[in-house]
Amino acid sequence: MVKRIYAEPDEQTMQEIGKAAEKKGITRHKLILEAIDSYLHQSLSDVDSLRTERDSLRSERDSLKTELDGKWSENRKLRSENETQKRLVDSLTIKLDQATIKIDSLTSLGDQKKIEFDSLQKDLTHAMDTIKQKDEMINFLQAHIAQLTQSISQLSLKPGDEEIKKKGWSWRFWRRD
Repeated sequence: MVKRIYAEPDEQTMQEIGKAAEKKGITRHKLILEAIDSYLHQSLSDVDSLRTERDSLRSERDSLKTELDGKWSENRKLRSENETQKRLVDSLTIKLDQATIKIDSLTSLGDQKKIEFDSLQKDLTHAMDTIKQKDEMINFLQAHIAQLTQSISQLSLKPGDEEIKKKGWSWRFWRRD
């Protein structure tokens, strides 16, 4: 006696059955019969090896998932460190820019002070030359005054009596009080 068995697979399973049947070039009914026959005639060792392989694959999957989670965590940590380093680089770049601006400012100030120094150096040299010229003039005038003083002294001496009589000069001119 042959009894019929009915099953209602879900939509996704029906689509997979349809694709597999089409691929083999047989009907869905024939594909299901072949699948049942294959399942029934498999040896238990094949089923056990498939279960062992399945368990091994699940274990490998879990191991890979754990490794993936570790890599994900490491990736997040590295990204965080990268962001910290970027902020540090940005901060140092700002400080470097500020230092560069300050150096430029000080260099400019130094250049201005050098120009002022050169100007003052020229003024000092000019003043020293002027003082030297004035000193020479003073020395010349002192020598000239000394010469004039000597000349005046000679002129202020009383001339001889004969010369006074001859020229008719008065004696009071040379008199000293």
